[in-house]
Amino acid sequence: MNLDELTPKIEQWFSRVTELLQQKEVVTDTPSPSPEEQRQLLREACEELHIALEELSIAQAELLQQNQELIFTREAVEVQRQRYVELFDLAPDAYLVTDVNGKIQEANRAAASMLNIESRFLVGKPLSIYITQSERQRFYALLIQLAQVDRVQEWEVSLQPRYDKVLNAALTVTPVREPGGKVMALRWLLRNITERKQMERQQRLLIREQAAREAAEAQAEQSAFLAEASHLLASCLDYPTTLNQVAQLAVPTRADWCFIDLVENNPTLFNQPVVAATDAEQKSRILERRENELLPFEGDYGVARVLETGEPELITDIPDAFLVSIARDATHLELLRQFNAKSYMIVPLIAREQTLGTMVFVSSKPQRRYSRIDLMMAVELAQRCAIAMDNARLYQEALQANRIKDEFLAIVSHELRTPLNAILGWVTILRNRTVNAVTTHRALETIERNAKSQKKLIGDILDISRIIRGKIRINTYPVHLDYIIGAVVENVRPTAELKEIQIESMLDPSVGSVMGDLERLQQIVWNLLSNAVKFTPQGGRIEVRLEQGTGDPWGCPYAQISVRDTGKGIRPEFLPYVFEYFRQADGTTTRPYGGLGLGLAIVRQLVEMHNGVVYAKSEGEGKGATFIVQLPMIDSQQKQPPQKYRVLLDNFPALDGLRVVVVDDCTDTLELIAFILEQCRAQVQTATSVEEAIQAIAQLKPDILISDISMPDEDGYSLIRQVRTLEVDQGKPILAVALTAFVREEDRTRTLDAGFQMHLPKPIEPIELVAVVANLTGRSQSSDA
Repeated sequence: MNLDELTPKIEQWFSRVTELLQQKEVVTDTPSPSPEEQRQLLREACEELHIALEELSIAQAELLQQNQELIFTREAVEVQRQRYVELFDLAPDAYLVTDVNGKIQEANRAAASMLNIESRFLVGKPLSIYITQSERQRFYALLIQLAQVDRVQEWEVSLQPRYDKVLNAALTVTPVREPGGKVMALRWLLRNITERKQMERQQRLLIREQAAREAAEAQAEQSAFLAEASHLLASCLDYPTTLNQVAQLAVPTRADWCFIDLVENNPTLFNQPVVAATDAEQKSRILERRENELLPFEGDYGVARVLETGEPELITDIPDAFLVSIARDATHLELLRQFNAKSYMIVPLIAREQTLGTMVFVSSKPQRRYSRIDLMMAVELAQRCAIAMDNARLYQEALQANRIKDEFLAIVSHELRTPLNAILGWVTILRNRTVNAVTTHRALETIERNAKSQKKLIGDILDISRIIRGKIRINTYPVHLDYIIGAVVENVRPTAELKEIQIESMLDPSVGSVMGDLERLQQIVWNLLSNAVKFTPQGGRIEVRLEQGTGDPWGCPYAQISVRDTGKGIRPEFLPYVFEYFRQADGTTTRPYGGLGLGLAIVRQLVEMHNGVVYAKSEGEGKGATFIVQLPMIDSQQKQPPQKYRVLLDNFPALDGLRVVVVDDCTDTLELIAFILEQCRAQVQTATSVEEAIQAIAQLKPDILISDISMPDEDGYSLIRQVRTLEVDQGKPILAVALTAFVREEDRTRTLDAGFQMHLPKPIEPIELVAVVANLTGRSQSSDA
């Protein structure tokens, strides 16, 4: 009987004796039981006590045995505990036991050694103080996490031992739970992994060094390849030959096939491709395929896609399913499989944002699968090829432009010298010989005609210069074309009559107005008619029409001017270039017609500035030509353009008493201007430099100053600045006109900004000069009267 069983027995005996005693007390109040009853009661009590004593004896024996067993168990537990303490304390790994908040309860020697503090001083301290500051937040988060998990394996952390350097440790944490599952303690295993970390870092360094070495070797190899390719590209301007050499350079070191397609204007039309392959049979099969059908890998992907998007395409691994998906039929699939392509790259040839073609690299070797690095090399090579191609094209265009320029300069020299020869010749005759009035009149007419011809040539050159630089301006207002065309026809008719050319004009007066610049529209018609007269032979015919059209190109009524001649005509191959700058169908020294080849180029630019179109038609040489100009009409009544000057241009206005200072370093120009103004009764004083001009202004106190811009030492800009300073002192403004050969738009803007009231280009007609002076000084009122 053990103690657990003895306790209820004793309680049972105690209850029985109590019951007997109670019975005795109850009997006492009543009549006393008989002696026999009392003896029976005592016998029962003794019997029960005897039984109890026996059971107590048995229980005592059992208790002694259990006590002995407990002693043996305690000794065994103590032995085990001692062994655990020895194992815990002498274990090579660091062990800690903490409460749930991380306060250390036990620590072995290894842990004390790792943290550089005796075990007895570790107990009671929080483990967090030995965690580096940067990782404590992670440590606290781990403590919270341990309430839900059974184990945390290999949690790496940086420990800060006492008075020692930081070390790397791996922590394994196991929660100790009560029977109900509540965490009552934490067991920590700490392992120093500093050396392992150092080895891992060294391993990573070795791996990086090896990768860097391999990358450097690959880069050096690629650089050498690109350098050799660049040398080939720079060694020749015949880029088809050079591209063949580059493709051959890529095979077999970079690809098993390499081919280059060049786009010729039409993005879908290819020229003969550049092809390189590892063997001649492959090359011939590729070329044969290209002649008959599309290349493999072409369609909404591959070459077509790269041409459309301008982005390179890389497929590292080409599965058979890909070939099946792009094959058009069984024969095509068999051919694709014969090439045994494993990987390919397609890169665009792009220069100045224009796609010139594509380069394709294909590998049939399983060990050579193209990567992003290979693609970068291919893109760099393609860029260099594209730049070389573009430079070669630009070089050819520059040679062509230089040839055209040389031809143009030769023509300019010829066209300027020809009228100059007539001018100088007649001037020499008039100066050195006495001739009659008829000859004198003829000489002056020739001089005037050739001078105007030179002026027209110079004007055309300046117009083209302004057009090219975008500096030409037009002032538009509603105008009727029949009036303009009629006036130009009458002006050109005398020249046509010299060649017995008949000009027939059919002008519909009902054609509405157009928005345009009167002078520029006259220039358009003049150039077309002059061109027709020049290229029409003796006795030919020119027809000028003005009519109204509807529909294209604007979908509304438009005015159409057509000039048709029976002259030389235009060759079909030259027709697309007839309106280009400096282009002439015949630029040889034996050409029968003069001119600079600028008139039609100016016509096209001026027509386009009026929102119109111009084009030419010809059935060929000897069959004449037709030039057609179409301009959109407006719904407006004709308005006359504002007059430039209020004076009449057929009579010199009187400039009586007007004080003028004229400044020009060219004495011929100075004398001419002074003579013209003096003929109008103006008081003129001349100067050939800024210094003389300042003196003349101080003496004469002029109403108006006429000055050249380009002069030695000091120019007209310096003069006008000094004049404006003098005005401040004298209190009298001086009007100023710049008369200069600098006629660009920026020159005009600069002169007006400098302080001149007007900018007049040389040469200028005498009457126009007088009109400008009269209007500027207010003398035109008297002339109108």
